[in-house]
Amino acid sequence: MKRVARLVAVGLVLVVAAAFAIGRPVAWVEAALIMWDIAAAGKGTLWQDVTPPPRQSTVHWPGGEGDLYLPAGQVRAAMVLVPGAAALGRDEPRMQALARSFARAGFAVLVPELPEVRRLALSRRDADRVAEAMRYLDRTRSGVPLGVAAISYAVAPAVIAALQDDLAGRVAFVVGIGGYRDSEAVIRFLTTGVFRPRGDSREFRVEPNNYGRWVFVLANAGRLDSLSDARLLEEIARLRFVDREADIARLAAGLGPQGRAVLALMENRDPDAVGRLIAALPGGIRREIDGLNLALHDLSKLRGHLILVHGRGDPMVPYSESQDLAAAASGADVSLFLVDDIGHVEFTAVNIRNAWTVWQAVSALLAERR
Repeated sequence: MKRVARLVAVGLVLVVAAAFAIGRPVAWVEAALIMWDIAAAGKGTLWQDVTPPPRQSTVHWPGGEGDLYLPAGQVRAAMVLVPGAAALGRDEPRMQALARSFARAGFAVLVPELPEVRRLALSRRDADRVAEAMRYLDRTRSGVPLGVAAISYAVAPAVIAALQDDLAGRVAFVVGIGGYRDSEAVIRFLTTGVFRPRGDSREFRVEPNNYGRWVFVLANAGRLDSLSDARLLEEIARLRFVDREADIARLAAGLGPQGRAVLALMENRDPDAVGRLIAALPGGIRREIDGLNLALHDLSKLRGHLILVHGRGDPMVPYSESQDLAAAASGADVSLFLVDDIGHVEFTAVNIRNAWTVWQAVSALLAERR
C-alpha cells in the first residue's frame, strides 16, 4: 500500500512539473489536487490546505430543496450534483466531500433532495426535480456556465433534465459517472452478466453482481399493487444480500403473480429471455424502467460538453453503456474516459495506473469554468 501511495505521489509530481512546462499550469495543478482530494473521500489533503472551505446552506425553491455549496471566492460555474441511489442521499459523506472539492474550485454546487434515492430507487419524477434545481441555480447564479453532474443510475434523470426545452440551450456541460443509456441492457447485465462493448462483435459475460440484483428488488417492491408480494420480496432481497445462496423457497412459494414476475427476472440467467421477462413485470415497474430509459429519448438534442467517466470493470453498469451514450449524443461535444480499477464509481481506488485518465476527466470539467 505504501508503495502504491509513493507511486501516485510521484505521478502527481510529474503532472505538476509538466503543467508548469507546457499548457495551463494553474488549472492542471488544480486538477491534480482535486483528483487526490476526491480519492481521499473527505480526509485531509493539500487541496484543502491551499483553498478556503466552501460555505454550505440549505436552500428551497417551489417544490424542492437542496444543499448549496459556494466557493469562498468568485463563482466561476454552477453545477447541480445528483446523488445515485443511496440511503443517505444528499447526506452521504462522499457526496458531500465531492461537492466541497468542486466548490473549492469555484463551482456553486447544488445537491438536491430526491426522496426515492433514500430508499435506493430512482423515479422519472427525479428528472423533473433535477430540472427544477437547475432552474433555481440558473436564476440565482446567472452569468456563469450551468451544468449537471450525476453518479450511476442518476445519470438518466440528469440527462433528461438537461433535455428540457428551456434548459437545453442553457446547459454548458453534463457529467455522467458510471451511467447508462439503455435500461434493458443494464438489467440484462445485472441478471446475466452479459454485455457487448461498442465496436466489438463479441459478447462478454461476467459474474452477475449480487448486490445490484437485490437492490433492484428493494427499489421496485414498493411499486407493486400487492402489499403482500412487496413485503415478501423485501425479505427475500435482504436474505440474499447476506447470503446469495440463502434458501428462499418458502418465501417464494407465498408470492403472487406480480412478485413471481420480479423474482423470475432476477433469477434468470438467459440473456435472450430478459426482454420477455421485463415485459411481464407489473405495470408500475415497467413505467419507471421506461421513464428513465435514455434509449427512448433523442439524445442528439444534447448540446454543450458531455463528459462521461466509466470504470472498465464496473460490476453494476457495463462501460459499454457510456460508450453507447457517447455515440447517441451526436449534437454534443463528447469526452469519454474509461478508467481501470475504479469499479463502480469508487474513486478512492485512484492509483498510478488510472491517475492519468482520472486527471484528464477532472481537467475537462475544470475547463468549463468561466
